[in-house]
Amino acid sequence: MKSGNNIWERIDTALVIVNYTALDELKKYREAIRDSGLNVNNCELLAIVEDKKEREILSHQSIATFISDKDLNFLGQLKNASALKIVGRKYDVLFFLGDPPKRLHKVFAKTTRKLSVGVNCTKNEQNVNLETEDNSPSHLINFARQTLQKII
Repeated sequence: MKSGNNIWERIDTALVIVNYTALDELKKYREAIRDSGLNVNNCELLAIVEDKKEREILSHQSIATFISDKDLNFLGQLKNASALKIVGRKYDVLFFLGDPPKRLHKVFAKTTRKLSVGVNCTKNEQNVNLETEDNSPSHLINFARQTLQKII
């Protein structure tokens, strides 16, 4: 983590985990990350899709890494090499924008990070849990930013 006056200013690396709905929405998440002041090159976007077939179709997109709970074997180990590389890194913060499937949350829980932030998550498994009505990518990222800027 960088030095700074509040948590947001100390974030250098981040993993943003979202439930996939559309490529345009992922682009908006990337823009929101950049507009929030984070270095988009140090932030990974991990999009959760329904199944492996959808993941394989989308895997050529460089905007995000795609993962499905079907990427886990019966022991709960991740078989998706690109997602394994992403969750194997160290991060300053993990952002959960919505609830991931329970099996995948167990994988994410093993990711080394200093802080986890959940926005609109029904489970209280993160260090910081936030709720907001607006679900637009820019609002979710900025809402997390504004809240973390208030925490020293």
